Amino acid sequence: MPVFSCGGMRYQFKWQDVPFQDIPAENQENLEATIHRALELGINHIETARGYGTSEMQLGNILPRLPREKMIVP
Repeated sequence: MPVFSCGGMRYQFKWQDVPFQDIPAENQENLEATIHRALELGINHIETARGYGTSEMQLGNILPRLPREKMIVP
């Protein structure tokens, strides 16, 4: 387990479930910028949980576009 992780509790749009299309573009852009910056800093553990509202859905939207080699370290 890494010493530092990027926690998803605070970058989500809402605590309640909402359709992805209801998430403001600025909020999703902030989430994406947060994840990209974490990866730039060498943080490769991105944490989220079902109880974090839209966090999982928003993160799931960008995971396919992230560089796996920076996230999965042997």
